[in-house]
Amino acid sequence: MPQNSVTLLSIGSLLVVVASSLSDHVARRRSRRVPRGAAERSPSLYELAYLAGGVRRVVVTALAALARAGVVRFDTDGHVQVVAVGGREDAIEADIIHRLSSRDDRRPVTELCAEMPESAAITALAERLTRQKLLLPAAYRPPVWSRRLLGLAISIAGAAAVISILTGHLLGAVLAVVAVGIGVVAWRRGVRLNKAPLTDAGNYVLANTLTRNRQGEIPGMADVAVAMIGSSGLINPEVRRGLQIAEAFPVGNAEDSWTWKPTQTPPKDYAGGSGDQFGGLPPGAGLI
Repeated sequence: MPQNSVTLLSIGSLLVVVASSLSDHVARRRSRRVPRGAAERSPSLYELAYLAGGVRRVVVTALAALARAGVVRFDTDGHVQVVAVGGREDAIEADIIHRLSSRDDRRPVTELCAEMPESAAITALAERLTRQKLLLPAAYRPPVWSRRLLGLAISIAGAAAVISILTGHLLGAVLAVVAVGIGVVAWRRGVRLNKAPLTDAGNYVLANTLTRNRQGEIPGMADVAVAMIGSSGLINPEVRRGLQIAEAFPVGNAEDSWTWKPTQTPPKDYAGGSGDQFGGLPPGAGLI
């Protein structure tokens, strides 16, 4: 095959991969777009925890709050026990206390975590976030056409790389390999994005809350750092060790828990912006 033809094939495959990657990214962002007003909501502590990490993060945050209040204590053997009696106003905290109290006030953290996906309070929490347009509905499916197009483009680039190598065209091989690399990165990024079932508004709310917390603007939510980033947001080493056990334990199905990548928004308030192709949210806010 003439060298010019091989080079043109590689350049063409590179352009196709770039175009397919951008198409897949835009299609996925648009599928998560919701009305602008959803980004103006102010979630509660456990709503933030669910958005940031699903069921596991809610359990970790609730245990941190209960430990800080002196209601539960973590033992060095991975157990958590009730050390103070008293009703809790929050339904999730009350559910955890009830489950601990039903087993002599002391249970392995992993055993408690395994039961929490069945909690009616957490189910109601997820339903509320879905109604508020911060969490994607269970029936949500990302666009299929854009993934197929990207997969086809990667295959074309791979074929161009093989042809270039077999015919000894170095430039064509380099261009085709670069195209494959771009496509694979775009593909993996799409897979990572799907792990957190958040709308654009949900991503923005988390990023905005994290920024405000780090600037000291949320003094009334002592455990917001745990809700946003997990046990690493704790100072108490004993509680942190206990919660790290909970974080390492699989909770429910794979889709019940995820990890939101912490992202801070710019200091300017964009919530009331004039709007853009992503429903009025700042470009790149809370990207995963």
